[in-house]
Amino acid sequence: MRKLVAILLAGVFLLMACAGPVPAAKLRILTEEYPPYNYTDEKGVLAGSSTELVKAVIAKLGLDTKIEVLPWAQAYGLALNSPNVALYSTARTPERELDFMWVGPLGSYENWLYAKKGSSVRVNSLDEAKTVKSIAAVKDEAGQQKLAELGFINFAFTNSTADGLKKLMAGEADLWLGTRADVDMVAKKAGVDATQLEPAVFVHKVDLYIAFNKNMPFATVDQWQKALDSLKK
Repeated sequence: MRKLVAILLAGVFLLMACAGPVPAAKLRILTEEYPPYNYTDEKGVLAGSSTELVKAVIAKLGLDTKIEVLPWAQAYGLALNSPNVALYSTARTPERELDFMWVGPLGSYENWLYAKKGSSVRVNSLDEAKTVKSIAAVKDEAGQQKLAELGFINFAFTNSTADGLKKLMAGEADLWLGTRADVDMVAKKAGVDATQLEPAVFVHKVDLYIAFNKNMPFATVDQWQKALDSLKK
């Protein structure tokens, strides 16, 4: 019996040796349409300030990796639950700190609530903003998570900030959650005149990072951070 077991084990080890090492899962890098940090330009090329940094790190590390553009909620879910996924530009917030491993910063932004110029909506504080019927926002975006943490429940969820702006202008939402730096670009994409928007209430300011799934090997994340730091220098 022992001899038979030994023969079987030897066969298993031989098969493993012939098969060679199991290759590691290829890193998936995800992003969304979020100008001016990451967006598809008029020529269909993925551009933006964060994208340029990420592309430079990929080149520096000699990786054969393409960046995938997905709706934010889908990309965020993949980054949370898939061990080989990284997502940018991701706001690094206290609520997300332990959910990911972080490389950055890539930049920063301010979230504001905007009203349509000439509308009857008048809010001067976040508490007052809780009383409006609906706020157009992207689910799981950092600003939306911040508002939810503060007790907001009056969201009209959209797939993108441009879709949310369209809702505001069509009267389907009272306020729109946007980013100060990208108002003009989002308005252009949505076919909206940016001068018809009024900043109503400041929400928060956050730094932008690449969020790696928390099960990513530390050596990989460290390699990315060192490459980014080197490029910045």
